[in-house]
Formats: sequence, structure tokens, C-alpha cells
Amino acid sequence: MAAALVIVVPHGGSLRPDYINDRKTNDPTYCPSGGCRVSADSYTKQIAEQIASKFIQNYCKVPYLIINELHRSKMDANREKEEAAFGNAIAESAWTKFHEYINEAQTHIQTEFDTVYNEASIEGVRGLVFDVHGYAGTDWHNEGSDFIQWGYRLGKDSLDQNAVNNCPIDITSSSTRGSFTHARQMPDESLECLVRGPKSLGQRFNDQLPLSLASSMTCGRGLPSLDYQDPKAVASDPTYCADNDGVCSYYSGGYDVKVHERMDWDNDPTFSGIHMNTVQAELPRCIRFATDEVHEEVGDKLSIALCSFMTDLFGSDIC
Repeated sequence: MAAALVIVVPHGGSLRPDYINDRKTNDPTYCPSGGCRVSADSYTKQIAEQIASKFIQNYCKVPYLIINELHRSKMDANREKEEAAFGNAIAESAWTKFHEYINEAQTHIQTEFDTVYNEASIEGVRGLVFDVHGYAGTDWHNEGSDFIQWGYRLGKDSLDQNAVNNCPIDITSSSTRGSFTHARQMPDESLECLVRGPKSLGQRFNDQLPLSLASSMTCGRGLPSLDYQDPKAVASDPTYCADNDGVCSYYSGGYDVKVHERMDWDNDPTFSGIHMNTVQAELPRCIRFATDEVHEEVGDKLSIALCSFMTDLFGSDIC
């Protein structure tokens, strides 16, 4: 049986075919002002495979697993098509297929698990898209940040607890802001609690942290989570941040979680159609470059966190 979960890996591939030209970091035609990224997110494919395997082992249900096998220097599946493929027809076709496969998995979940209306009369699929990434975080201490950065399309300023009227997040965040447009208005839920409260994915993972990570002060801890609620405060704290400008990077969610929150992913700019909740996880080097045993343990605990999150939202038949 299928689970109501789509696991997505846009930057874990290693294939570098000669017939697709390399993407460049500073191409003036396709790159934004900050340049293009061409490095792979090492070991995200392997960890995603462990999550899927442990999901099957723990719940006897099979999640959908969508992996871009092309190296990021050939195609970036987490960008708009132009920046993703640099005009190469084969790379463009691969980009399109990647996103169509995600949508096909979402459609299967909609058929099997149905939709539900929230208290704002927004219809959403009973399931979740989980977008797996990795980041170097070299502006942080310890040769890279140790936190799992959870991304909900809410930047550091949106999550700043020192900002006026910014806590809870629901006060200033509009109903179509972030990647939980549907979940945030389910009965007895709030964006504040789902993003950085006791029900958040970050806190669920914190609460059953793998023993292999327990000796570290921060490796694997969620940002945001109930324990670390304010990414801006943490990213500005010299205890954690080593950046000369005093503010370290926080990745709030990219193209995949934005467009696949809409079931009509390439034709619904107003978010007026059926939704599906999405979340991005940026895994730190202390997890990705650890042993196979750590990957397996992290996969197990992430599968448990994901299942408990979806079950609380949608019921026990989800996983």
C-alpha cells in the first residue's frame, strides 16, 4: 500500500552526461544576480532512500520517492526552467519530467486518500511533500551549521520573534503565505505551532533525536522548532554564527515547495485550486557526511516524525 508522502530529492544526482552542457555559476543569460549553484547536495539521495526504506519497515506503506539523477551542474530541479536547464532541450525535458512525476505522485495520493476542506474552505490533499536538501553552512561555526533547517517559505524576518506583531506568525502571515496554506487552518491547528511549536517537524525530530547525534550540542536539531524558535536570532548569535557580517544563512524553502503546494503546479499562480502541504529540509554536513549507520538512524527517526505529523493532521490511515 502507498503512503500519503512524496519524498523529493532535486540535488542528489551524480550523472554528468557529455551531451548536456555544464551549467555555469555566473552565466549572464540564465543566472540571477547572486549567481547559479552547481554543486550537488551530497548524500541526500542516500538519506532519502533510508527514509523511504524505514517508512516501509515501520508502517508497511510505501512513500513516493522522486530523485533527480542528473548532477546539479547539468540540471537544477529546484529552479525555474530557464535557470535550471540553461536552454538545453534535454535538460529541459528532464526538468519537466521531474516535476510531472512529483505531480503524478500527488495525484495518486489525492485519488487514494482524498481531500479535506479546512476552516477557511480551502481544499487540500491529505498528504505531504517532503523536499530533501543539504547545505554547507560554512558561515556558521563547526565548519558548517549543525541544524536541520526546516523551510516553510517563511524567511528569517517573518519568523523574527522580536518584530512587532510577529508572534504568533499567524498574525502577520497571510492565509496564502508559506507552504502550509492548507494545514495552518485545519481544526485546532495554527501556523505558529506547526512551524515552531511542539507539533512542528523540527521538534518531533528533536524529541526522538538519534543516539548517534546525542553527543553534539546542535547536530540535527530543528531550526525552527520549539527548542530553537527564531532562525533570525540563532543566525545572528555569535555562539553559532561565524559570519563576518554577523548574520548566517537560513534556507526557508525554494521552487519545489512553492509550486507543488498547488496540485495544478504549473498553471495556478493565484493559489485558487487544490492544495497539498509541502516542507523543505536542509540537512547539515554533520548528518550527510556521517556513517551509513547514522544515515539509517536519521532515516528512521525522520520517517517517524513525518508519519506522526501527517497522522495528527489527517488521521491514522495516512501512514
